[in-house]
Amino acid sequence: MKDWINKKEIKFILSNVYPFNKLRDRDLDNFLLIAEIRDYRNGEIIYKEGDPPDYFNLLIKGRVLALTKQADRDSEIELLKRGTSFGIISLFNDEAHSVTSKSIENSVILRVKKERFKDFLKKHPAISLDFSRLLSERVRGRFQPKKIFQSKRVSIVGNRSSGKTTYMYSLGLKIKEQTKKNLVCLEFSTRGDFSLPSFIRKEVKVLKLSEFREENIKGFIIDDAIDFLLVRIDERANLVSLLNFLSENYHFVLYEIPFDIKDSYILEFVSLAHYIHFVFPPIREELERYAFLIDNLKKKNASNNDKIKVIINEFIPSDGSTLEAKSDIVNCPIYATLPKYSEENYFKVLRRIARELGEVTTGVALGSGAAYGFAHVGVLKILEKNNIPIDIICGSSTGAFIAAMWALGYKIEEIEKTVISVAKKFSLFSLPGIAFPFKGLLRAKKLENVFRKIFQDKTFFDLKHSLKIVTFDFIKREPRILEEGSLYKAVAASCAMPGVFEPVNFKAEILLDGGILKPLPSNILVSYGAKKIIAVNITPTKEEIHREYKKRDKLHILDFIFGSIETMQREFIDEAMKISDVVIHPDFEGIGWMEFEKVEDFIKRGEKAALEKLEEIKKLITS
Repeated sequence: MKDWINKKEIKFILSNVYPFNKLRDRDLDNFLLIAEIRDYRNGEIIYKEGDPPDYFNLLIKGRVLALTKQADRDSEIELLKRGTSFGIISLFNDEAHSVTSKSIENSVILRVKKERFKDFLKKHPAISLDFSRLLSERVRGRFQPKKIFQSKRVSIVGNRSSGKTTYMYSLGLKIKEQTKKNLVCLEFSTRGDFSLPSFIRKEVKVLKLSEFREENIKGFIIDDAIDFLLVRIDERANLVSLLNFLSENYHFVLYEIPFDIKDSYILEFVSLAHYIHFVFPPIREELERYAFLIDNLKKKNASNNDKIKVIINEFIPSDGSTLEAKSDIVNCPIYATLPKYSEENYFKVLRRIARELGEVTTGVALGSGAAYGFAHVGVLKILEKNNIPIDIICGSSTGAFIAAMWALGYKIEEIEKTVISVAKKFSLFSLPGIAFPFKGLLRAKKLENVFRKIFQDKTFFDLKHSLKIVTFDFIKREPRILEEGSLYKAVAASCAMPGVFEPVNFKAEILLDGGILKPLPSNILVSYGAKKIIAVNITPTKEEIHREYKKRDKLHILDFIFGSIETMQREFIDEAMKISDVVIHPDFEGIGWMEFEKVEDFIKRGEKAALEKLEEIKKLITS
């Protein structure tokens, strides 16, 4: 294995890549035994168009460009991201590669020889089927040079009043804006009444499904900000052929399923999709109607669990039930809630969904470190000021506190004002809060009350952005990621430093500081699909600690507790930095981890550190 990465880290990355994430631990170990790790320099060719397939390839680190020859010139098809497998169509079909793959920075590739890879799949038929699903997203050119490396189909289901047409149109625009890739929106109708023309405002032609031919379809595609196609369903033939043809010419195919077709036909539509977006009004009767269909889809194919996304359109008057209750009705988590179309947050929600579909999600990991954590406010201030998109945020300890406020939609000025107020409370540890018989110096309730005043009765369902809070499950001795329930409880649990605060009882669990095992939670972001990771490491290096303690005359009990935990965290932090794309590390020279009263100084140091990394971050975001 290479110097920068070891077997444990390779295994972690692999365990978060579909479909290897379905393998048992020992099966991953067996796969790594037959794999090799190869470095490629910037500009080095991995394989050429026309070469015979000899390896399964998976990108571990770096960037790889897929190219094809057109008119004697290289034409770029796709920029591959970490975790992408490539060359697999040729591997399965035993045909020559249809593209050239080239490393465009120093990259690390996991490779397995063709014969060994096929033997492994024979022993693991379940993931062999998953690879078949993955292959359905990949496109091989037939009579013309390959244009698309990977195409995704998104089916959109809902009744006429659910807002699904507006959702499809707006999502299509956002995907095009965020990915700069080719996209087409299809509206199917059984009666010839279409809603899309009201958005397009152009003369339209309607294609009858029975009359679809590859040679005549261009005359029906409407070229606007994005491409559109209106299709009248007059018989069931040609649906597969139409979607396959569009997948060869578009990176994304969004299609709306008519509300008035039979459920059996809906199953045919959704079976051809890679993602199924159910757009519901917040009304119990509508949720119950589609709950049966969702349940049926899950029973027919377990992989549909990953494909189904439930979106609640809240611009329609609600029946008064909570989002938790609505989630229970459809037996699915609520993927997103849409505010009024006229509100700015509507398009923020769509941007997040579009970036996830386009696999350009940016995650920010906010590390643990007591008062050092206030530097996170300065980092977020710089990221927001420079329009750096954050699709998912994850925090441990103080990082969880800052992340939760940001995810709720607090403005930076509000966050700054709040942490200054909280810092004053934490700088005044008082004896009346001491807990007996010494589970911690301070009672859990004291910590919970601080955060309850801030977050009140808000839950994860109230969030405007995707948030993961890291805690430590004391009974199981493992990380516990919180993504539902009370926010103030979750934040308190993540901040409950052992020895200082009592553990927090969260339902039936006993939870402590998330920084114990995840002081810099970059790998949590990988687990949740982030493709670009900005990590804010607020833990001082050994050298920084040595310099600081040389200046100190006295040490107290909390120094020993914090210092011991910090030492144990070192290996976890090193691993997290290796899988992060950009690491921001503020300079805390001359200021201590318990000096809560210097909160403004911490914030300024976070700003300075983020500014120093800003150009690197911009390069990451635009790549």
